[in-house]
Amino acid sequence: MVYTPVGVKCARCGHMPKSARIRVKPERMVLTVLAGLGSAAVGGYVFGLVISMISFFAIIVAFGLGYGVGEAVSWASGRHHSQRLATWAAACAGLAVLFPFMLLGFSVYGAGAAALSYALTVGGIWKLLWIAAAAYGAWQRND
Repeated sequence: MVYTPVGVKCARCGHMPKSARIRVKPERMVLTVLAGLGSAAVGGYVFGLVISMISFFAIIVAFGLGYGVGEAVSWASGRHHSQRLATWAAACAGLAVLFPFMLLGFSVYGAGAAALSYALTVGGIWKLLWIAAAAYGAWQRND
C-alpha cells in the first residue's frame, strides 16, 4: 500500500506518471544556484560580523541564516520543494557559515590551500554545530 494525498492506494495505482511530477526548469535551476550562493555569501558575511560581537547566541543566528538561505532557494525555484533543492539549500547554508572563516584565512594566508585548511580547522566543535544548525534550518525550509 502507498499513502497518497487522496488516500491509500496499491503500489501500481499510487505511482505518479512522469508527466505529473513537478520539476524545476533548467533556467530556474540556474537562478536557484545563483540565489543560494549569493545569499550564502551575504549571509555569511553578516554571520561573521554577528559572531564577532555575540558568539554566545551564534547557534540561533546560524539557524536563522540557514532559514534565510533556504528561503532564497525556495523563492528562486518558484516555491518548489524537493530533496534536491533541500540538499542544495543545506550545502549553501553550510558554506555560509564557513564564509567568514574563509575570508579570514584568505586575509592571513592569501588564496591557497593554507587558507582553506585554516577555514576548516579553526573554531572546532562550535563551527560544526553552527554548520549543522544552518543546514537544518535550510533543509526544513525546502523539504
